[in-house]
Amino acid sequence: MDVIFPKSMIDAMDSSLQKRVRQRMDHLGLNALQAAKAAGLGASFVRDILRGKTKSPSAENLAKLAEALKTSTEFLLGANDDNVETVEIPVVGLPVISEINAGTWLEVTVFEGEQEPHHIPVARDPRFPRARQYALLVRGDSMDLEYPDGTYVTCVDYWDAGVEIASGMRVHVERRMGGGQFVEITVKAIERTGEQFFLVPKSSNDKWQPIPIDGDETTEVIIKGVVTGGYRPTPIPGK
Repeated sequence: MDVIFPKSMIDAMDSSLQKRVRQRMDHLGLNALQAAKAAGLGASFVRDILRGKTKSPSAENLAKLAEALKTSTEFLLGANDDNVETVEIPVVGLPVISEINAGTWLEVTVFEGEQEPHHIPVARDPRFPRARQYALLVRGDSMDLEYPDGTYVTCVDYWDAGVEIASGMRVHVERRMGGGQFVEITVKAIERTGEQFFLVPKSSNDKWQPIPIDGDETTEVIIKGVVTGGYRPTPIPGK
């Protein structure tokens, strides 16, 4: 039986502008507000692109954004990577784009806040040379048997990775409710029971229960990334 994913997942796959703006932001270590300010545009301009509210910005504004992201309008609009020259800025490690905490629901406006990203000293996974890669900071105990509180999980963008959902995979998941107004960010294991896939916790706390991968009548499930590894820094006195 094929897995039916929410429409928003298909839309995300098709949105080259959203994906490429995000890719350049991550590469430069910018958040939405910083990118908009660098381009001399309104504070909500980049955020609206990333949310899919703005799909066809004016040529003038797109050119300003491309310059701020050190690329070209052709690249942002989906030109072949091999035909677009971009300015590469050295970045050490992977950007930490968010904390994740199962059971914590945030308003989207809070979730998409303007915190400064930082990086962890972990190399990109060579299996996905052209894909967006990032890290998440784990909070809570919903996956503590594998990723204890304070662990960073490294991920590759689900659509960029070009892989199919399979049992045994660990994934970065967003659950949305209230018409998308509230979001929960978490990591879960993929397991298959019969013909249905579930998002399964690996926890010492039995309050966490499996979740159907296609959501339910009140929540929408969006797979954002595939976990490629984990990183937990060793404390060093004085550092």
